Amino acid sequence: MDKPAASRDKLSIFGPQMLGGVECCEADGPGFSKADFMEKVRQSNDACQQGKFSIAVRLYSDALLADPQNFIIYSNRSAAHLKLGQYQAALKDADKAQHLNPKWPKVSSV
Repeated sequence: MDKPAASRDKLSIFGPQMLGGVECCEADGPGFSKADFMEKVRQSNDACQQGKFSIAVRLYSDALLADPQNFIIYSNRSAAHLKLGQYQAALKDADKAQHLNPKWPKVSSV
């Protein structure tokens, strides 16, 4: 059963929108337009795919400034920390992602 829109909006300051098949952003966040935020996320994901995990962590951190309740970004940043061998930081981000969305499968097995 779907949660009411007001409850979903608490997950993200941007409101409901699709990002990788999961609800995320819609309106402007502090200092970011929706387009800027989406570009920051795209750059973060690209950096990870290119093995530039330090850059990815920085970019994911920037995106979290705009949307600190975004469990997907915490999950992705956790993976980047893991690739860098930063296990405590990876666990902290995985815990935060799971706290924000306990059913998120990418962190439920951490």
